[in-house]
Amino acid sequence: MKRNNKFLVKFLCLVVFIGTTVSATSSAQNSRTAKDLTRYEVAVDLQNLFSDGIPDKVLFKLNNIKNNQIIGAYRFGIGTSYSVSKYSVTHDDENYELTGKEQKTNFSFSLGYEFQNKFNKAVFYYGADAGAYLGIIDDMDYPKTDDYYNISFVPFVGVKVLLSSNLSIAFETGIENKFERWKTEGTNVDPNNRVKHTYYHSRIQLPYSLTFNFNF
Repeated sequence: MKRNNKFLVKFLCLVVFIGTTVSATSSAQNSRTAKDLTRYEVAVDLQNLFSDGIPDKVLFKLNNIKNNQIIGAYRFGIGTSYSVSKYSVTHDDENYELTGKEQKTNFSFSLGYEFQNKFNKAVFYYGADAGAYLGIIDDMDYPKTDDYYNISFVPFVGVKVLLSSNLSIAFETGIENKFERWKTEGTNVDPNNRVKHTYYHSRIQLPYSLTFNFNF
């Protein structure tokens, strides 16, 4: 059910984006003067904001301007979250043999660049991000921790529609290539247990990001 809910959220995001794109395209100006150009952009990813109540990441962009045109942008992304959850375990739906609390913390950042091309009333762009992620799950009642480390490289393509001279909305899809190491120390059964996993995967992310952007 949770998986279906996430798919529904992504589908609704896509529907909202398409509807906003069609509406904004009909009213956006076809050209921008040098006075209209902005140097910076802050992009808030809306994906997890809809499903989890917090944004997946925030992107800070520095526009590359030449000959009174924005030809690209340097990208710096950052994301973090913290949560505490309580769990209970039962085998007969009556007697809970195990209860505990887990503290979850993660931090991520990315660096990248995008090339931009303005076509009619939209901005099409492409580029790549390189990033890293650190996640820690700490069982507060038992000697058990899980550590996640990964590095990633994501080529992406996107389209951005201007809602005004300072606001826009953008949709990106990318191919995520990720190498991750996952380490578990201790378990609820034996605190001396150690487990390590290392894996690599490549997948298409649709969407890679759905952002609401503020330009200044």
